[in-house]
Amino acid sequence: MTAQIGYRDRAALPRLGAAAPKGPVVLDTNVFVNALVGRGGAELKALLSNLPLSLVSGATIAELNWVGGRLDPAHPETEHVVAKYEAILAQIPPTKILVPNAAQWAEAGLLAGRAARAVAGRARSIRTAFDRIELINDAVTAIVATSAGATIVTQDSDFDLFMQLEPKLHVLFYG
Repeated sequence: MTAQIGYRDRAALPRLGAAAPKGPVVLDTNVFVNALVGRGGAELKALLSNLPLSLVSGATIAELNWVGGRLDPAHPETEHVVAKYEAILAQIPPTKILVPNAAQWAEAGLLAGRAARAVAGRARSIRTAFDRIELINDAVTAIVATSAGATIVTQDSDFDLFMQLEPKLHVLFYG
């Protein structure tokens, strides 16, 4: 089954604005990052302005907090950047964070593994430990969003693989 799965042309993917979300919206990490640095335009700013209405995966919360740990505290811009991330994180009500249970973690591991196998050996594949961790985090987001009956908004094409493997997953792409 996975031999036919691969990254499709971005133009063929469901687009934010061209299609309506099914259920609530789950914002992926790249929505926050792109909006905070001024990329992504009005549609991302609109999503963040309605942030308390959206859902966020626990994996996204971890990825956004990673920035504070990764940046050099001695760098003159670190305090400003971390403050921007902390301000956006403070707007996310704890009740809007989708946290996986043990079964969902296991399901996410299987989904990520199936996606990696589907693209193994191709020009674009999962090669490094970082790629693997990122794919697992994305799979966690896919699993908790599907369980919540929500639509993910993302720029990340790994969700294209997940949609092909998990027909119940709804994703809208931007950018």
